Amino acid sequence: MNEKNSTEQHRRPLFDVLKQHEKKEKVSFHVPGHKNGINWDESLDSFHSMLPFDQTEVSGLDYLHEPVGAIKESQDLLSGLYGSKKSYYLINGSTVGNLAMVMGSTNKGDQVFVDRSCHQSVIHALELAELRPIFLTPELTEVDEAPLGITLERLKEAFENYPSVKALIVTYPTYDGMVYPLKELIDHARKSECLVLVDEAHGPHFTLGDPFPASALDLGADVVVQSAHKMLPSFTQTAYLHIGKQASLSLKNKVEHYLHIFQSSSPSYPLMLSLEYARYFLAFFNEKDLKTTLEYRDLWKKQFEHAGIEFLQSSDPLKARVSWANHSGEVLAAQLEKQGIFGEKIDHATVLLTFPLLKQGTDVGKPFSIQLLQQEENEWIKNKKKTVSIDPHTELDLDYDSQKKRTIERIRLEEAEGRIAAQNITPYPPGVPFVLKGERLTIEQIKQLKYYLSQSMRVVGLGNEMDLVVFSEND
Repeated sequence: MNEKNSTEQHRRPLFDVLKQHEKKEKVSFHVPGHKNGINWDESLDSFHSMLPFDQTEVSGLDYLHEPVGAIKESQDLLSGLYGSKKSYYLINGSTVGNLAMVMGSTNKGDQVFVDRSCHQSVIHALELAELRPIFLTPELTEVDEAPLGITLERLKEAFENYPSVKALIVTYPTYDGMVYPLKELIDHARKSECLVLVDEAHGPHFTLGDPFPASALDLGADVVVQSAHKMLPSFTQTAYLHIGKQASLSLKNKVEHYLHIFQSSSPSYPLMLSLEYARYFLAFFNEKDLKTTLEYRDLWKKQFEHAGIEFLQSSDPLKARVSWANHSGEVLAAQLEKQGIFGEKIDHATVLLTFPLLKQGTDVGKPFSIQLLQQEENEWIKNKKKTVSIDPHTELDLDYDSQKKRTIERIRLEEAEGRIAAQNITPYPPGVPFVLKGERLTIEQIKQLKYYLSQSMRVVGLGNEMDLVVFSEND
């Protein structure tokens, strides 16, 4: 398993300093207002033991944006585990990491390659930085047409058309846990002195090594953002940002500058404490723990297959999609949820499952049998999704600078063909924009959005009356 751990990884400096403070503080005359929980309702008793750790930057504690004590030590241990030039705790999620990564690695007007299946936070970063994005369309899986990553051939073709690109921004692994030859992309980008920025939201555990895929940092990425909370035992809203060892000092300093701008000036100590614990958990994850983890996954795999559900293992051993022949993902998810089984993501064909990393001896209970009731009407055949054709690489129809000068109007979805979207339209989850702000809508996109709505999917950017915001054509 992980060969990067050492005896010093046993240390938990942030936990230690907070425990010391808890013993010292008898009366709180500082923020936060719950004063270690003295004014919380009895119904919230389960939180009380945590509240003394919900501190502010009082004497003896450190400050996230200019750490010199326990937080610095804690982040240094994180950097040591991942093998980075420097690593940072993010208390505003991967969203703030993606914003700082893109803003800190580019300059206004730069051309950048962007994985078309990127998270909406990357799109927001492109707009804030006023970049000129060229979107690369990923390959799709045959089973459910899910993004499978950018091919080397597609990247080479893109560089032939856009030789002055400054950065390549990719998602690795995909939301579904699939990986692709990222090392080949990084090596090719290096030939053009192009930075490689990786949204590795779903891969913070890849540092463990085999049987998990290689981590983006180990493959040579310049900046990597990870959602610790997605796959590690840390609180929701927590993430890591890593600077690659080969990255320049100026790049590190600029990314750090934007982290200071975008992150809260009152960072949550419980969130940081959970990030420290996640690092500690990973550092001593061993072969016996891996065996426990994979055995738990395999027990559930048997239950799904026994119920007649196909189990599609992803590149990541902790990710799998399940599908039910002649039924949509929505139908399968509804039946699973009635039995208390809730997946991570539902699409037209599958339900995505994420399995936990487990330590040996963890009591997680035994998997129970799954019962499926056949549907009378075959909704899967009637409503099966059709692929929306997108060119291999595309630019916005209206750049960010021009967007600022346009007025907007709201129209009905069925009237939107050929109009330029004034807002990202994003099915959630996974939070990947289906229509980009500044992109001209096609009839295929409109049909697909209607399908999403017919399946009661949450689509951010569409109103309750199936309307949307577009740029005016009269400016």
